[in-house]
Amino acid sequence: MTKADTTRAKTTLQAGVSKADVDALQDLLSELLDHPASTSLPIVRAAFLLGDPALIELRHCFTAPGGTFAIQETQRFTGLSDTALTAGTHVGLSNESDGSAAHCLFQLPGTDAAMETRVRFLTPDTIRALAAPKLHPRMVGEGAQTLVSTNLTATIIARYAALAHDPNSLHHDQDAARAAGFVDVIAPGMLLCALAEAGFRHMSPGRKIQELRARFLSPALVNTSVQVIVTAQAGAKSRVFVVSEAQDIHAIVDVFTA
Repeated sequence: MTKADTTRAKTTLQAGVSKADVDALQDLLSELLDHPASTSLPIVRAAFLLGDPALIELRHCFTAPGGTFAIQETQRFTGLSDTALTAGTHVGLSNESDGSAAHCLFQLPGTDAAMETRVRFLTPDTIRALAAPKLHPRMVGEGAQTLVSTNLTATIIARYAALAHDPNSLHHDQDAARAAGFVDVIAPGMLLCALAEAGFRHMSPGRKIQELRARFLSPALVNTSVQVIVTAQAGAKSRVFVVSEAQDIHAIVDVFTA
């Protein structure tokens, strides 16, 4: 980014992530994928920290300038699988934005625990010109396993957005979504990432996740289902594709285990 404004700060969590919210996330994912909830803490629960009053500036980082809309590009979670994200935890923050994109980093000092988010601010014309890449069989390989979600209804999306404190109007306001260039509201990228993690945990019980790296490539529209395709494990890495019924790739999530 050129001429980016960068801010760095340290703060202390005031609320953290509650067990009730984690349980609600597990229930939501189990409902969507129709399988029992995992007993492991979801690493993506760290996204719920954006609702902590101490991280309000981090949320402001994602506010799109006038005439544009915030579209999540990537997400990374590192070393957060067993971390207690509770009130009183000290954190370091870094925000960088140049008006066309934003990069935000949350870290626990002295550890490798971190959450990193990249967002682009796009005009409606740019959004309309985007084309979803298609999944090809050679990208999946042999031994892949697939879970199919129930429909991502407006109620499901609203439940996730409330847990994640995600105010993006593209997830709940049809007029805003259409003004942005979509035909209807879209699911949060982090909900797709959470589905990918849940699918991996279901297919690989007992594996300890160390890191998730997600790329978001196309929107998942309200009232559509998605396929969560977990590829065969290659050493410590597995790739999960979240795709539409038409094989449009919504997200690619790389999962790294211990």
